[in-house]
Amino acid sequence: MAYDFLPPWPLQGTSALTLALLALMAAVCGELAARLHVPRLIGYTVISVVFAVAAAALSRISLAPIGADSADLVLGICAAIILFEVGQRVSWGWLRRNPALTLTSLIEAGLTFLLVYLVMRLGSLSPLAAALIGAISVATSPAVAISIVREYRAQGQVTERTLLLTAMNSIYAVLLATILLGWVQVDAHLNTFAWHDFGRWILPTLYLVVGSLALAAIAARLLLRALALVRGERAAQIVVVLAFIAIVFAVAQALRLSPLLALVTCGAFARTLDHERRLLAAELGMPVAIALVLFFALSFATVNIDLGFSVWLAALALIAVRALCKLGVAVALARPAGLSWRKGLLVGAGLLPMSAVALLLTRDVAAVNPGLAAQVGGVVVIGVVVMQVAGAFAFSGALRRAGETRD
Repeated sequence: MAYDFLPPWPLQGTSALTLALLALMAAVCGELAARLHVPRLIGYTVISVVFAVAAAALSRISLAPIGADSADLVLGICAAIILFEVGQRVSWGWLRRNPALTLTSLIEAGLTFLLVYLVMRLGSLSPLAAALIGAISVATSPAVAISIVREYRAQGQVTERTLLLTAMNSIYAVLLATILLGWVQVDAHLNTFAWHDFGRWILPTLYLVVGSLALAAIAARLLLRALALVRGERAAQIVVVLAFIAIVFAVAQALRLSPLLALVTCGAFARTLDHERRLLAAELGMPVAIALVLFFALSFATVNIDLGFSVWLAALALIAVRALCKLGVAVALARPAGLSWRKGLLVGAGLLPMSAVALLLTRDVAAVNPGLAAQVGGVVVIGVVVMQVAGAFAFSGALRRAGETRD
């Protein structure tokens, strides 16, 4: 009784402590990777995967595992910052002036979705699971693209086209996944989906898509007006942008809209409406850098890595088909879009990293239909891990070969 004021032994940690230690290890591993002349995100990703594999051991030494709710919240906020940043890379004027570039974006995304869907169906997955994996496969990782470009301070044709196509792919993927989420909700209530249930599917889908886009458009206008009020103070401008990102994220969740779709399109709308270039003054350099570290560190920390042979087989098929589509279309349409075939190949290499935002989309599915999420999740996790690491090397190598990096 006299020593009740002392902490219990063995010491009990909290999920906040585990999160802090994981972030610290990720930062250190990132710098070690940089000293080995590889992208820092490789270090972040490796420590995240190692943490996931060692989660059981961590719990045995009394470090509390990161709770799913805590991880999802931090991941969601980091993804919101990254998606808003990449959304600003969408230049509608450039796409109008270069129809071949627009065609490249549409064909590459459409072919990726279609062929991945067909291959997953050959693997005996349900139509809905195959469609979800196809939609997720469209996305090029905005986090990888921004991280590599920032680290190597890259500028040039390959860099700018890769960032534009990455932003468009993110919009397509989130839009497709949002539409399919409405299908998942109907399927979960009806057990089977028939054509006469189309009316029940279209209403929630329209609400999700149109509501998210409307929220994005309203938030973009209000953001630019708020920036006009604090245009003399850069720190205040950064706070305003981050506050709006958090507000859009929270409001979308409260209204049961898609936070991811709302944020990426909010960035695109803000770029289009920003005639006075107010967002340039509020450049989110440090917040984006912090969000990237945490996003990569947490992406796989709460994921189950125990996966069977059949899942690996489907994931490898997904990787092969996805790479073929992105590289093939980028090379085939390079000349009409104003690039040499060589640079078209380099742009295609930049589109290879698969987005870890996909893991957030699968968690949305799991909240409605856990069985369906189990079908989708294993294939997606392997695809994201492999293509995030391999794609990071491919993109950094492509930028070097294009001569667009700076020491």
